[in-house]
Amino acid sequence: MIKIKFDPEKMELQIEGHANANRKGKDIVCAAVSCLFYTLGESLFQSEKMLKEPPVFRDDEDEEVKICSCIPKEEYAGNIQMIFWTILIGLEGVAKSYPKFIVMKG
Repeated sequence: MIKIKFDPEKMELQIEGHANANRKGKDIVCAAVSCLFYTLGESLFQSEKMLKEPPVFRDDEDEEVKICSCIPKEEYAGNIQMIFWTILIGLEGVAKSYPKFIVMKG
């Protein structure tokens, strides 16, 4: 099961686990979640001028944990929140389509 947690105060998205909807390399649920996670990371790296420091992006396959977080500059907080919320809408769509494999928290 994939567990997805977003903390809006910390601007942090954490994803743990695997869907196990299919074997590795054929799991469309994991692929969809990973695609959205990497899109978030790339979006934040491309928006680095809006951040106080470079974003944190960690994908530790051995620990089955993915973390992406950042600290936006005050004047850009709304822009960065929009990036996170857009990705979360995508993740919620995947979770609704595959409720046996994903749980959204927080």
